[in-house]
Amino acid sequence: MSPQVSTQDLVLLDVQEVAMARKYVDCREMPSQSKCTVAISADSEKELLEVAVQHAVKVHGHQDTVEFRQMLKHAIKEGSPPP
Repeated sequence: MSPQVSTQDLVLLDVQEVAMARKYVDCREMPSQSKCTVAISADSEKELLEVAVQHAVKVHGHQDTVEFRQMLKHAIKEGSPPP
């Protein structure tokens, strides 16, 4: 006898899958003279943003400003970066 699965259970599973979707930022998609090929991914937007800002400041010389963080937030995509 298999267990009964309710619609509520399925909705919860869908919400968990969406919440766990991997996110990434790919330097290849950003305007850059260095032609950086780094792609950074994480499970949370907060974690990804922190690491992406650190990379942009250290490697590309950007300033860590509210405006720059907002620009990076808009560059975040769901899934995994293409090869």
